[in-house]
Amino acid sequence: MIPWIAPWQRRLVVAAFVSAVLYWGAPGASAEPAPTLPQETLSRIFPSIVRIEAIRLSPIDGHMMKMWTAGSGVVVTAQGHVLTNCHVTENVDIFRCYLFDGQRVDARRVGEDPATDLAVLQLDLDQLAFGSNAVSVAAFGDSDAMKAGDVVYALGSPGFLAQSVTVGIVSNPSLVLPLQTVGKMQIKGEDVGLLVRWILHDAKIFGGNSGGPLVNSRGEVVGINEIGVFNLSGAIPGNLAHGVAGQLIAGGKVMRGWSGLTVQPRLEVDNATVGVLVSNVAAGSPAEKAGLRSGDIVLSCDGTPIADAYEKAVSAFYRLETAHLPGQMLAVEYRRGGARASATLALAAREPAESDLNEMREWGAVVTDLTTEVARNERLPDTKGVLFQNISPAGPAGQAEPELRQGDVVIAVEGAPVSRVAELTALTKSYFPNGDTTATRPVVASFRRDGAVLSSVVELRNTNPHPVPPTVHKAWLGVTSQPLTPKLNKRLGINSENGGARVTRVYAGSEAAKAGLKVGDVLLALDGMPVVEQRSEDSQVLERQVRQYRVGTTASVTVWRDGKSTDMPVVMEVQPKPTSEMPLWEDEKLEFEVRQISFEDRARLELPDTAAGVLVSSTVPSGWAELGGLRGDDLVLAADGASVPTVDDLHRARDAAAGSGRRWLVLEVLRRGKTAFVEINLKPLQTK
Repeated sequence: MIPWIAPWQRRLVVAAFVSAVLYWGAPGASAEPAPTLPQETLSRIFPSIVRIEAIRLSPIDGHMMKMWTAGSGVVVTAQGHVLTNCHVTENVDIFRCYLFDGQRVDARRVGEDPATDLAVLQLDLDQLAFGSNAVSVAAFGDSDAMKAGDVVYALGSPGFLAQSVTVGIVSNPSLVLPLQTVGKMQIKGEDVGLLVRWILHDAKIFGGNSGGPLVNSRGEVVGINEIGVFNLSGAIPGNLAHGVAGQLIAGGKVMRGWSGLTVQPRLEVDNATVGVLVSNVAAGSPAEKAGLRSGDIVLSCDGTPIADAYEKAVSAFYRLETAHLPGQMLAVEYRRGGARASATLALAAREPAESDLNEMREWGAVVTDLTTEVARNERLPDTKGVLFQNISPAGPAGQAEPELRQGDVVIAVEGAPVSRVAELTALTKSYFPNGDTTATRPVVASFRRDGAVLSSVVELRNTNPHPVPPTVHKAWLGVTSQPLTPKLNKRLGINSENGGARVTRVYAGSEAAKAGLKVGDVLLALDGMPVVEQRSEDSQVLERQVRQYRVGTTASVTVWRDGKSTDMPVVMEVQPKPTSEMPLWEDEKLEFEVRQISFEDRARLELPDTAAGVLVSSTVPSGWAELGGLRGDDLVLAADGASVPTVDDLHRARDAAAGSGRRWLVLEVLRRGKTAFVEINLKPLQTK
């Protein structure tokens, strides 16, 4: 494992490998017809399949980006519990599930078990159509009874498509992935292969099939599909999945015992046929207290010999260890040198390898709590502090002096110790009283890096600063123009030594329009002063000349038109209020920014004078607003049916929607001359 690769990135590495081997190793057409699942059996299992769509939060540039993802699941209780993969639910904020009959309902995460890549959701059955609040529940079969050659069926929802079924046979009912060819599959820092022996089969699965059931010819669930290995597929055994699901439903997590031993396959030089090699003993662990050491060969646990070969032996040890609950005793027989010995370990609780990610906007970073595993891997003295997992180079942490980096651990701010993310969050909020979103606050942060404790000045802020430069409203001509380049000059037959400004737009209602200026006119001089524009970089010369006039004065403009020049009087009027000075509001929760429509906006977007609303100046890439369909340059006409002529009106409408407990904010927008409706999920406003 590369320590600071985020979970979603590790998943992509695995997915890329799986996709590649599936594509290049796809089998050809079979000469024999595939066995079919009896229709009556299919009608029993198919209604229990669930298509899962979810919004996943992934850390990129110090921000939790949002993206739609898909997976599959199977209903396992009458209360609407759905069993699926942990890599389908990991870092997901919102779930919506589609049932066999097409109904869509929301779901919540009940619990996850990264060590087996399993998770449980619960459907909101109250959202089902009246009279159909019952769900079809799948039955489990005995996965231990599976053997090579058995016919199996993979059910699920590839991509965002409807439910599907593929058929194959079991190739290996107890697969352990070899490190040399496939490597590790890790979820939230947990090596899934330590506990899972996959059912290897050749029923095709694709992206989106993850979490769907593998069933036998009786329609019983014998596995949960998870991975692809070359042109084959792997499923988590149903017996293991059933047991994990029961614990997640009962308590939201799986409790397992931990000895503190890290083991690896036996060395070739040892010539042993039984056991696993102890590679590390965690300090202060039950194993260390019982006297075990690195280099010992563990031969059996609770009298069960570890007789499997290589990777299977490692899996066998961890399965025996984690079958115990914290506080239970594990009897270990081991060999040290040429002598056998035994020890009894009082197991501790197995802690999660990694903690959940949290975005801290004021720092411009994604952070997480330290775990014992991370602290041990990074040689930290303890688990006190906040790990900066992902940082925006342009954010407060990335612009600090010195800048914070990925992997730094903040242990204090302004001298106040910080042990957990919750403490850092509370401390940070105290620097912004009354929810002030415009203030900045420089603080001194102490952090660990490479064994040293450093200090940095970080200028915390709630939002990105929007400086409005003071502008003196000067004279304005009411046109846009382009420089008269030498080639254009010659082609138009003007032969002006100084070039000029060719009019490209005349604003309706302006003094220039009233004076009769037209598109295509070339402005050669103002009151006899040449307009020297001959290169693209000269494009501001006319504007600078105009600004020298007082508003309301009349200038004699020398114009080239129809092969001759003429002088035209034009009144210099006041410059319209620039875009940079228009009222602006940034919704940092829903991740979009709007402003009042400026004169430049109306001209650029060719908006009618009657168009009233606020203009979307930007949306955060993969943010909540963009995910809902809002786009830059959308003109927001109404929110939840009420017109919003000002940014304050939209702000109030958003707050009212959030306060009412509604799930969606519906915006009516004008986009490229057409109206459309956009709905943005309000959950970010209703959760911390």
